[in-house]
Amino acid sequence: MKKLITEWRKFLNEMISTQDLKAFDEKYSNPEEVENLAKQLSELGWDSKAIEHHKSEQPPYAEIRNVILNIDKYQAPKKAEIISAQKLFMDDETLQDREKKYQDYKSGKIKKYFRDDDRSPDEMDFENLSPITVVEEPGGKLEVADGNHRAFLAKKNNKSLPAWIIRLK
Repeated sequence: MKKLITEWRKFLNEMISTQDLKAFDEKYSNPEEVENLAKQLSELGWDSKAIEHHKSEQPPYAEIRNVILNIDKYQAPKKAEIISAQKLFMDDETLQDREKKYQDYKSGKIKKYFRDDDRSPDEMDFENLSPITVVEEPGGKLEVADGNHRAFLAKKNNKSLPAWIIRLK
């Protein structure tokens, strides 16, 4: 299974060059293009809350660029679903990075765990968080595209949380 995921990532990386990503970011630095993409996603049936969330990222749609650049391969994410964090795939490097940050927070090395949120990671009401975004990989594995901090904490606490699931067609 790990080889399948590695091969899928390699395939996507071959399909999407650094130039493609740079061109994407440049295109969506234009507010008019951001709105045009939001309209297109809406017409494809994307959940309006998911559109608004990713549209407001800096840069817009940054966490789902690979999906947008391969939009014909994916179904539109509908209303967020509550899923068990144990079903989420996070690579070892991401898990280690989040654990280090969590330990740095617990030891007082850093003042807050989340970039834009002062809440303690130990006081999360997971089912009422903003949804994370996950992409279904070949074989059905759900890889976190946006929301790694929340996903990590939910995994650590064996909880469920809301997620927009972008599934393969």
